[in-house]
Amino acid sequence: MGLFPAPRRVVTGHDDNGNAVYVDDKQIVPEPTGFDCDFAVLYETHQFPASNDKWEDPILESTKSLANGKGVVIRVVDFKPNTKTRFHRTMSLDFGIIFEGEMICYLDNGVELSLKRGDVCVQRGTIHGWENRTDKPARIYFVLTAADPVNVNGKLLTTAGFHDQEAESGGK
Repeated sequence: MGLFPAPRRVVTGHDDNGNAVYVDDKQIVPEPTGFDCDFAVLYETHQFPASNDKWEDPILESTKSLANGKGVVIRVVDFKPNTKTRFHRTMSLDFGIIFEGEMICYLDNGVELSLKRGDVCVQRGTIHGWENRTDKPARIYFVLTAADPVNVNGKLLTTAGFHDQEAESGGK
């Protein structure tokens, strides 16, 4: 068993008559990664705006990176007690919702901020990392949307701090 119960993912759609239906209802188990935490992609789109026409489960194919560059990814991340991720940056706009526990978000300039259950951290293409300094696990839900690289005085700040294969998940 993982650090927390596996989240339940419920997806709606339409039948052939246009009526609302549930097209999927299952638990998705986070898996170990190269980041000292467990990941599970709960849903992903590969275009923006997304198409709601046809139901095909996007997590049947593995997600190749933290952000997919074309759409939206929602991922649950379970952090073990007393662990720290390395600095990383994605070319995305990220919304991190602290669901359980307490986490430190730290930036490359040494600034740290403590986030607790119910807090939301919006990452705008910055180099950052996460640290769980407690003896209890923590869970964050992340929604990552595709974004252009940050441009600072003509220098593009692109993806850094990880290899795609370390972040690959899903594909069941």
